[in-house]
Amino acid sequence: MGALAHVHLNFRCSHFSPADNQHIGAPLIRPPFLSLNQKFERLRKVRMAAQTGVDVQHEEPASKPGSIGKAVVVGAGPAGCVMALYLLRRGFQVHVFERRSMIDESKLKGDPRSYPILMTKRGIKAIEAAGLELPSSLMKRQVGNCTHLPNGKKMKVDYYSGPGIESSIASRNGLVAFLQQSLLERDPENLTLYFGWEVSTIEDTKSTVKFCHNQKHTSVVENNMDGRNKVDEIEVEFDLLIGADGVSSKVRSELLRLDGIYSSASDNPKKSHITLDFVENPRMYKSFYIRPSLARESTFVVDHDRVQSWRTLNMMLINVADGSFWGGTLNEELISASSPADVKKIFRDKAPDVLDLLLRENPIFAEEFWRQPSMKGGGAVMLSKFHHKNIVLIGDAAHAMFPTYGTGCNVALEDCFIFNNILRELTPSDGSKFPYHIATAEFTKRRIEDAHAIVEMNTNFLLFPRNFWGIIQKVFLRTLHKWFPKVFRPTAHDLLWTETPFSEIKAKKHKEDIFFYSIILVFFLLIALSSIILLKKLIL
Repeated sequence: MGALAHVHLNFRCSHFSPADNQHIGAPLIRPPFLSLNQKFERLRKVRMAAQTGVDVQHEEPASKPGSIGKAVVVGAGPAGCVMALYLLRRGFQVHVFERRSMIDESKLKGDPRSYPILMTKRGIKAIEAAGLELPSSLMKRQVGNCTHLPNGKKMKVDYYSGPGIESSIASRNGLVAFLQQSLLERDPENLTLYFGWEVSTIEDTKSTVKFCHNQKHTSVVENNMDGRNKVDEIEVEFDLLIGADGVSSKVRSELLRLDGIYSSASDNPKKSHITLDFVENPRMYKSFYIRPSLARESTFVVDHDRVQSWRTLNMMLINVADGSFWGGTLNEELISASSPADVKKIFRDKAPDVLDLLLRENPIFAEEFWRQPSMKGGGAVMLSKFHHKNIVLIGDAAHAMFPTYGTGCNVALEDCFIFNNILRELTPSDGSKFPYHIATAEFTKRRIEDAHAIVEMNTNFLLFPRNFWGIIQKVFLRTLHKWFPKVFRPTAHDLLWTETPFSEIKAKKHKEDIFFYSIILVFFLLIALSSIILLKKLIL
């Protein structure tokens, strides 16, 4: 409940770059903006070509094919797109597969399921290193939270704003659309995009992966294509396979299957076997949307740069750059309400101003909310390794986490940044074969400790105060940092929004607990000793 009232809960929860050959970090030269409809039409042609085998004529001159090798990226979400951009810059021939359709313009306006995600310095740095600049129209800066109390008053808290801190909200669909379009803008000869395809099987001995057609996410145009040209399966060879296909990753399932076969066939019984621990998030949520024009008429617009929460309803309103609000609640009573009347009553008792605003535009809001299926808040994934031979997992496929602190997307993008650095370091200067197996193993080596640390902290709410002493500890440590900044660093929770490694943050939290509770223990011992001395004097 407390986590929902904090800005850094992520519900799990414009602007192109040119197709250039700039090095990472080089200045971005931005071409004229092309409309999303134009981009969607071009991408539709790319997608149809992937099914029919018909070549697509590019509007811009195609760049030379990749010289390092063929990389297949599964998943065209934030991590998959950014990883593909890195691979293109490294000189790979890249194939990107996504089981859903491309994010088009209709999915960017008023979609309550396009949950907002928190963007911190980690994620923003990774995107900028890929040669992109996040547009201001996509990002909304956060300055704090605003808690609406039962007595009608508000309690506002500003977030930590030390050096290197960035905290902004972006629509998930909006971010994906921007990244997919940026990929399309870099549509050279060595990039192919496939939408509506999901992993079927992976053959590691041959380094091939098969994809089957996903009818659920296929457009009407594609479904009506001539059956003689339409194919139901694609097989692609790869030198490097990257699974960025989310918490329910098909690549991860195949990786575990292949690792099991490999471990069983090995003569060495001590051969590493990949283990998976998965904890399903038991919490469900429902969401709603307040469009920009309606939001401007509300009293909430005054605090549009703060996440607004109602603790008694376990509900929040999160601001989006276009001026709208995304609302969500974890309240079990509200989610499992037996009728629209119960929905209206619960809102009326605990957040009447929100209900009045929603009913002003939609008189049947309560009924629609009641009928809305509840959504799961993801799950926690712990893998002992992120790779198998020349296959590697990144993002939620490797280390999905509960949306406690809103760090999931940023961790996934940081994965891309780290793996890109590994690729750069291992690229042979003499033109010899790229060591794919070494690169994937090195990613596990560099990332495993930090990934496990953040998943554990999210799952167990280690950084978020959940009781009286936790709140006292947070206030006490922040006060010490404010008064003695050279002696006391920012708290472990505040360091989440910096680039501090997660393993260091976890270790700092452990030290903070020892320090704080040692002071508490000494304090009570002094009180006990003083009481004993006073009692003896009274007796004597």
